[in-house]
Amino acid sequence: TIKDSLFLKSLLPIVDTAIEALKERKTTITSFNDVSNLIEDNKKVFSFAKKINLELYNLTHNISYLENTINLHESALYNRIRARLNANPNISFSGIPKHIATREKTLLQALKNKDTNVDSITTNTYKWHTFLDTLKTQYPKYYKMRYAIIEKPINKLYHKIPENTTVIRYLFIDENLYAFVLSSKEKSLIKLNSDNLEDSILKLSKNQFNIENTSTKLFKLYQELWQPIKNKITTDKVIIIPDGYLFNLSFESLTPTKISTFKDLATNSLLAKHNISYNYSLLLIGNKKVINYDKDFIAFAPEFNAKMKKDYSITITDSISIDKTYLSLLPQPFSVDLAKEYSKYFNGNYFINENASKQVFKNEANEHKIIHIGTHAESNNITPELSRLIFAKTNKNQDNSLYTYEIYNESLNSNLAILTACETGKPTYQAGEGMISLAHAFNYAGSESILTSLWKIDEKSSAKIVELFFENIKKGMSKDVALKNAKLSYIAKAKGRIISPEYWAGLVLIGDTTPITLNSSLNLLYWVIIICIVLVILVISLRTKRK
Repeated sequence: TIKDSLFLKSLLPIVDTAIEALKERKTTITSFNDVSNLIEDNKKVFSFAKKINLELYNLTHNISYLENTINLHESALYNRIRARLNANPNISFSGIPKHIATREKTLLQALKNKDTNVDSITTNTYKWHTFLDTLKTQYPKYYKMRYAIIEKPINKLYHKIPENTTVIRYLFIDENLYAFVLSSKEKSLIKLNSDNLEDSILKLSKNQFNIENTSTKLFKLYQELWQPIKNKITTDKVIIIPDGYLFNLSFESLTPTKISTFKDLATNSLLAKHNISYNYSLLLIGNKKVINYDKDFIAFAPEFNAKMKKDYSITITDSISIDKTYLSLLPQPFSVDLAKEYSKYFNGNYFINENASKQVFKNEANEHKIIHIGTHAESNNITPELSRLIFAKTNKNQDNSLYTYEIYNESLNSNLAILTACETGKPTYQAGEGMISLAHAFNYAGSESILTSLWKIDEKSSAKIVELFFENIKKGMSKDVALKNAKLSYIAKAKGRIISPEYWAGLVLIGDTTPITLNSSLNLLYWVIIICIVLVILVISLRTKRK
């Protein structure tokens, strides 16, 4: 009951030992139940460690304890992802040679063997740590993503925060919600009221058409999540890193006062005040790796029209083998139109209908500034690595699902991946794990940022917003500003029920926000310059002839 700083400090080595034990257990998990138990144990131990460091910070005001608290939170996130990856026997990773992957599996299997004697365990452990040293040297990206110990990144983060940017890291500690506000001038941890917060977000997600109910909820969520930290945020750009069920909330739609119509969101909302983007970890802030790819644009849009489904059905002779889910997918004509129009606009390429297969995507998508994927998707919050993108199929043997765990083995290098995917359903309303894992996978595969949806979103509305977004990108706007202005333009022109936040607020940008320098934009500039030069020469020659 009496917890002074000496007592709390004495607990830290014990908790550190527990965390080390959990790290060792990661290499021996063999089943889904083991993964679930490990994640739950991680949650308990890391939560306790965060609680101790937070209480030490409150007692001593030593910033290092606050940094330890945040660092533990980020480590726990990565440990959840890693635990699931380690348990999946089918997962592969791009850039890792076959002999390295085989060696890794052999050593892990030896560590999992419970029948070996003490000498064998010692030998196998030594071989494993030697192998990790090899990975660290020769394959640092893979080592960092899957095995590296995450130590105190926060104190190295301050100078990486972009100018005119505030980072808000929401985090739950011992069932309490906090906001860690970080900028070049600010480092603050503020406790927030989270009573009935999850219920409010759940109800908001179910019905946003009733203006009175929605207005009340948006204002209430603003008061709980933004008002306490408002004075700490003095920048236009804001990067939000949610936690848990906050991943299911579009912060842009929150309002400082109650609105009377949805049109008011254009002037009375966080969307109107800030340029907001998202991320899933503080470790990714300021990690600029922007690459100028040669090709501007590529699009994939299996429309799932009646002809595609009929052609597929004809190839199936056994009704038991037919994919009824595939046949029930709603057609997506607006996605096809978008792919065709902007492939021409950006001087790119597109694959639609039967040509938008999983294999074509894997072969063609890599190394474009923009990869556009207009398809159906399924977000799985229970088993996030099984979230999937759905492509075209022409027969029963064709694999048309690209799962999250498969994306790690793809090269999807791009400045921006756009997933205008209409979700076919979430198995449960949980902590946004599917979204975290999908972003993590695309980031590892080489995509610097992702434009994706938080919930099932109307295809026509999302296509219109993406169209406006592309126009803004073409003008040279940063990605966050381009999306903000696209949403504001959409709100200004939309009428009726489609002006509700349900139709536009779910599209969010995760990751890097820097502008995309398009070759087609440069080509247009060159043509403008050439035309101007020609006009000047003509004017000069005409004047000379007159003289």
